[in-house]
Amino acid sequence: MKLFLKYFFIAIFILPVSEIYAQNNLSQTLSNLSSDAASAYLGPAVSGFGADINSNWFHEIVKPKLVGFDLELSFVGMGTFFNNNDKTFSSTGKFRFNRDQANTLTSSITNQDDRTGIINQIITQDFQVGISGPTVVGSKNQDVIITFPGKTFTYNTQPFTVPQQSISLAVNGYLNNLPILPVAVPQLSIGTLVGTSVTLRYLPSMKLNSDLDNITYYGIGIQHNPALWLNVPMPVDLSLGLVAQTLTVGSVLKATGESLSLNVGKTFGFGLFSISPYANIAVEKSTIKVNYSETFNTVVGFETDNISFDEDGANTVELVLGTNLRLGIVNINVDYSISQFNTLSAGLGFVIF
Repeated sequence: MKLFLKYFFIAIFILPVSEIYAQNNLSQTLSNLSSDAASAYLGPAVSGFGADINSNWFHEIVKPKLVGFDLELSFVGMGTFFNNNDKTFSSTGKFRFNRDQANTLTSSITNQDDRTGIINQIITQDFQVGISGPTVVGSKNQDVIITFPGKTFTYNTQPFTVPQQSISLAVNGYLNNLPILPVAVPQLSIGTLVGTSVTLRYLPSMKLNSDLDNITYYGIGIQHNPALWLNVPMPVDLSLGLVAQTLTVGSVLKATGESLSLNVGKTFGFGLFSISPYANIAVEKSTIKVNYSETFNTVVGFETDNISFDEDGANTVELVLGTNLRLGIVNINVDYSISQFNTLSAGLGFVIF
């Protein structure tokens, strides 16, 4: 059973993330262009993943009681939608060409000694270039293109003009027009103490393949019902929610997400059979930090440099509308988050106590 759960969560939760970052050469190449260019390429997936992991934390309002015991084990799935604007990008940034690329740029120079001299100059400096093409969720049939602006070099006192031209990086939309980014996680909710419940998400450290380091995910959500302190009846149930979570891929990748929400709900029915519509408004943030080493061509050989950049998710405020259905010990909920990146989520929970 443990082995089944491990591969179940690898397939549904970790796979979308591993697909994005498994191509180490791709992310390194784009980072060498500039952090802006790499951010533009990865941006939709970062925002989609951030919207996913910040979703479906609270589908029931915690009870306003001093002490109680409520325990629910849930499996929640989320999917963030992409539109056509998320599938292509155009940007500028610095780029250092490798020797093969410099050889292509200098194809108009016929003398081999002169050509080698210009190639050695090109591979030892950064150029401000144009970059455009598919994002990580774009088409596999399109490549990211670098546009060299053109420049005149001097070698042996002679000028050599390398004209403006474009080079394909053979980097395409790795997720091939993905319409929705799926994520699924287990979570455990425990309450109630002083009108407060705690929700936990956790996946143990695991290694997917030889290309990726160990992956770990954990998160905590705290929900508090202020009605505990009020002596007046409330027409609806209210709570405040706070969420923080972290995903790491070895020392290469660290993703974090936080949100603060106001949750409103109302339960209709009785005991173990009820329906509870709810709405949440949340302020949220998600960030992915990438850090690794890259090897560059130089005239005398290779040198290594550390590459590091941060990318923030686009969602900052979201409105969530949903419904929870209680059938005995089973909770079924569906909600829709409205923001810059919209997310549909659903959960299946088992109320143990």
